[in-house]
Amino acid sequence: MRISNKKFVIEIIGDKNLEQFLKSSKEKLKKLSEYFQTIHQADHQTQLTIKIVSNEEIKSMNKKFKNKNKITDVLSFPDGDFSGDIAIADSYILNRNKKINEQNFFMLVSHGLHHLFGYHHYDKQSRSNMRFLENTLMKLLGLKKVHEN
Repeated sequence: MRISNKKFVIEIIGDKNLEQFLKSSKEKLKKLSEYFQTIHQADHQTQLTIKIVSNEEIKSMNKKFKNKNKITDVLSFPDGDFSGDIAIADSYILNRNKKINEQNFFMLVSHGLHHLFGYHHYDKQSRSNMRFLENTLMKLLGLKKVHEN
């Protein structure tokens, strides 16, 4: 599925389960697009790709690019000017019935996109800023906030 506006194009890649979920989440995806359009600082349109991957694939990427030999929930790979790729482990967004958990999906998309937009959580202040932005987006989407203050 593709989401686009004047400032960016987001391509989300996954299976048919994800496709159905995204179709039923059009209003939240529209709000997500509007939110990121407001924090987008580039003058030109950028390309973002979000891919849902297996535990094995994300573990391999984590080892190759972050030198960590373990499964993680989300990885972001910025390639400059607010563009890049995000990988999300399917085990973190699927429930027992193999249905996508809306809260977890949007939380990990939010986290990965904030990284692509230059936010990080390496120190106390930047972690606080990023958590505030993640909670703001989750509230905008009508979901539970991710972090307690």
